[in-house]
Amino acid sequence: MLNAVDRMMRGLQYLLGLMLLVLVALGIWNVISRYVFNKAILWADEISIFGMIALVWLGAIVCTWQGADIRMAIVADMLAPRARHLLNIVQQLVIAGLGLWVAWLSSGYVSRLYRFGMKSDAAQIPIWIIHASVTLGLVAISLVALLRLIRLLAGKPTDFHGDSDRRADDIGIDGT
Repeated sequence: MLNAVDRMMRGLQYLLGLMLLVLVALGIWNVISRYVFNKAILWADEISIFGMIALVWLGAIVCTWQGADIRMAIVADMLAPRARHLLNIVQQLVIAGLGLWVAWLSSGYVSRLYRFGMKSDAAQIPIWIIHASVTLGLVAISLVALLRLIRLLAGKPTDFHGDSDRRADDIGIDGT
């Protein structure tokens, strides 16, 4: 199962990269249209903003799965292994609990937007779709935290994506 989720996350990562390229191309196209042809694309800015919102929240799912989320490990690294293990358990409980709570609040907002039928001004996109990416991101991050928690409690490694050793090396950190 973990391998299937890992493949799905890699696919989502490529899809998000493609989405970013499309958003950049749309921005360039809009600038050229506005300043060369004197005809702005009215919906381009809206699409760019909505696309970036979705990109961030869906990208957060991939980062969480890959263990590339931001951590303050200075204190945790000084702890004894048993204390660090307990801290990891508490961290995953807090991430899952807060994530699910905020997702629940977000889902209420998304459902109100859906009921009201709100659409964006220029592109006429239903606003609930954009806000649903926040809810989806929070739920998925919480599920990853719950999976890590289960594995911590079972004494299994939480590096279920298999490439945590590459993180520091990929961005040029040598540890000194």
